[in-house]
Amino acid sequence: MTDPVGPEIPNNTNGHELTHETDNDGEEFTNINVESSDFQTTLTNEQQEDILPSKPKLQPIIAPDMFPPPLVTCDNPEDYPESYRKNSEKEELILTFVENFRRQYHYIYRDRKPILLTPLNECGVPKFVCTTIQPTMLAFSELFQWNLGAEFIADHLNYELLDPAHELPKTLWSPTKVLADQRGNCFDYANLLCSLLIGAGYDAYVVSGYATREVCYMDTTRLPNPYAKKKHEERMEQIKAQHKKYTVKPPKDLTSKYDAYMHQRRLDQIQAEKNRLQEEENKRIAEIEKPLPDPLYGIRVHAWVLVLPGKREVPEAFFIESTTGHAKATNDPEYLGIESVWNHQNLWVNMQDCSNGCESLQFDLNDQARWEFMFTYSTNLRGAVTTSLNTLGGSAILDEEEEKPTVETTQKDIELPPSWVLTLNITPKDFQKRYPHSRKTYFYKKTRVEKYAPYSMKDGIVLKVSEFADYDFKELIYVTQKHEHRHDKLEIREHDVRTNMVYENYLPGRSDHLKEHTYGFGPEFERIMIYYDKARLDGLARRHETILELTDYFINRDDFLEYRQAIFEPRPKKFGPADKDTQRPIISITERYGRNLQLNANDDIHELVYAIKENKFVMTYHRDSNHITPSTRTFCKPANWNDKAFTIQWNEDLQDTYQADEEFKQMSKRDLYFKMLHLIEQEEEVIKRVRKAEDETRDLQSRRQQEELSSDLEISVYDIDRNEKSKIYRKLLQQKADEEKRKKEIHDVDYLAPFLAAIGNPERINVQLAQQLRLAAQRDFKDRSIRKANLMQARYESEIQELISKQQWYQKHQIGMSKEDELEYQRLCQEAQFRLHILEERLKRHKELATEKYMQLENKLNEDPRLKEPYIVR
Repeated sequence: MTDPVGPEIPNNTNGHELTHETDNDGEEFTNINVESSDFQTTLTNEQQEDILPSKPKLQPIIAPDMFPPPLVTCDNPEDYPESYRKNSEKEELILTFVENFRRQYHYIYRDRKPILLTPLNECGVPKFVCTTIQPTMLAFSELFQWNLGAEFIADHLNYELLDPAHELPKTLWSPTKVLADQRGNCFDYANLLCSLLIGAGYDAYVVSGYATREVCYMDTTRLPNPYAKKKHEERMEQIKAQHKKYTVKPPKDLTSKYDAYMHQRRLDQIQAEKNRLQEEENKRIAEIEKPLPDPLYGIRVHAWVLVLPGKREVPEAFFIESTTGHAKATNDPEYLGIESVWNHQNLWVNMQDCSNGCESLQFDLNDQARWEFMFTYSTNLRGAVTTSLNTLGGSAILDEEEEKPTVETTQKDIELPPSWVLTLNITPKDFQKRYPHSRKTYFYKKTRVEKYAPYSMKDGIVLKVSEFADYDFKELIYVTQKHEHRHDKLEIREHDVRTNMVYENYLPGRSDHLKEHTYGFGPEFERIMIYYDKARLDGLARRHETILELTDYFINRDDFLEYRQAIFEPRPKKFGPADKDTQRPIISITERYGRNLQLNANDDIHELVYAIKENKFVMTYHRDSNHITPSTRTFCKPANWNDKAFTIQWNEDLQDTYQADEEFKQMSKRDLYFKMLHLIEQEEEVIKRVRKAEDETRDLQSRRQQEELSSDLEISVYDIDRNEKSKIYRKLLQQKADEEKRKKEIHDVDYLAPFLAAIGNPERINVQLAQQLRLAAQRDFKDRSIRKANLMQARYESEIQELISKQQWYQKHQIGMSKEDELEYQRLCQEAQFRLHILEERLKRHKELATEKYMQLENKLNEDPRLKEPYIVR
């Protein structure tokens, strides 16, 4: 395979046909037909001159040595396992076979670039690329899905460019070192990600090929922002009227067809002009975003990951750009060619034409016409999977001296050695830290994305997306922030810099049950608050406040209230200090209620308007299904309604009623009078609710200011590393344990201390003194055991004598003894018998434990180092 520009073409084609042809434009080009690989490379003479301007005569490519001079020096090789520092016999055998494969491949396909087979590891030891993959499934559920795993690898590592960019790397680090250092090139990225994907059950492969400069440089400044807020456009659906049989026909359309045609013509011209201007703008933007010419286009080496279908419900093959974690189609134009792919079992060389990039490539690795494999798989008699070396045609083995193939049959079964890499592991602390130095920055098209590890910032921010109007990231227009573990439950904050509007989203758990908060800082004051209505007792779901209005929306209330709107008077402008009273004068309050099916529609209020400034009450009832209009009723407050010294007198002019149907029941004057009094009292309650809503809004503002000043974050009780209270508690427990241990050491007196003191506490003793100490300790234990047993025996005998004396006294005075004295005698006898039983059990227990304790003393004396040579006491 060759890249789109093409590598050096050997002058000696070794039997391959070289022809000169002319294309449709009359330009002469050269064809090299490689019959053994069924591959064709086409280059124009002008391209050949651009590639080799200083070489009048093309030279054949010389394959590099298998084991070049060491390019890697390891400062601390003793810190690495043995498998990192040297090869086993199986690995040496595999390297021999791989070298044979490399020589044959280079001899047959001299026009192709070398493939990556045995790079050096971090210890300077050559390793086969397949054995560098270590399939591992980590203990984090977030890494079980390919997209989350790829995003983690892209975030966790720092990217290093290949140097030079058009050559394969000389080294390929182990995934363990890549994880430890948190850095690597594209091959390190792909190798690590492939290890995790295979461990998670995916059919993944490392791809070695060529890509554009933007992909190789991890340049995402021309890609759209993946974190852009999705704005759902409301589509107005035109509902066609259903023409019924007896529908009244609409009036005849008398509009002039010519006028309609001319009007539509003007609209089409305006739209065509808009489309033209938009197309010109798109061309201008495309020209600005067009990358500069790349002198190394087509030969920049790159590595990424291929995922094939068949496992984990993958429907079709796709690429994963491991440096960014983004999924790409297999025909993505940014990938310009593939040399080889490999996993932990085998390596395949691409034999397909890549002159059009990867657009027409087929990824059936079992197709030997398109993919040349290194090993074939078979199962031996014991069921073990073995591999057989592919010899690029079956029988070609290179003669090392002549550098040409000799015919010799070889199909030797070998067993591919396991990976020399240790099992991958990521600690929970490193997984939570995620990014190098706990933060990482990405740049997309007019967008800067900053990611932070949890708890790394005082305000709990984990993601900040800044959108700009220009390509130089100077004119900021929109900022989106995502937070975690905040006490105020803030999750997302969005700031529109142009309109100066802020949108905030909160998680459940706040005392005020706030869910969303939208507010601005401009002169047009507006604030929208959305609540978790199920958590609030009043069922408040939404509150919308402006300078002159305050509107509340309710859900699932017992009184069927759904809507309350208060309209205020504008405050007159005053010069001087502001008034302490911040309450705005109310013009009117409107309440709307849902339908109560238990009431008649004519008695069920739909809207109630408290016209405070006009001293009116306007009630509108629900419309009955049989009527076109609803019933209404208006009350006017009397002149002395707020004077407590006068009694309100009823007047017919105080109310006005409209009945949708005359058959509806009419209210009596008495009922109308008490209804008006009830509305006057209810108006005061409604005003209090409006004032309370205003106070809640003001309290929310002050509370939010205090919450922003506070930098404390919520820490789980199970997070022992960050929870300071848990640390203090553990410290107290440790202090308590140390104190108890110290007390125990004080109480545990040395059993040999009195015997050593009797001989003057010497620093050393001899064998005779050691024997004397042993006998003294044994004799002391026996004496103490005998004294304790004698004491318990004496108490036992004393209790028996006392019981006998009581029995003798009872026999003498039994006749004529009262019933109370007899009961007292029986109680005393029972207590004496109980004490005798206890003393008997204690004596029995003492005899049993004395033997056991004596054996423990014997063991302690035998193990005491002071009673053994060299008999050092202190």
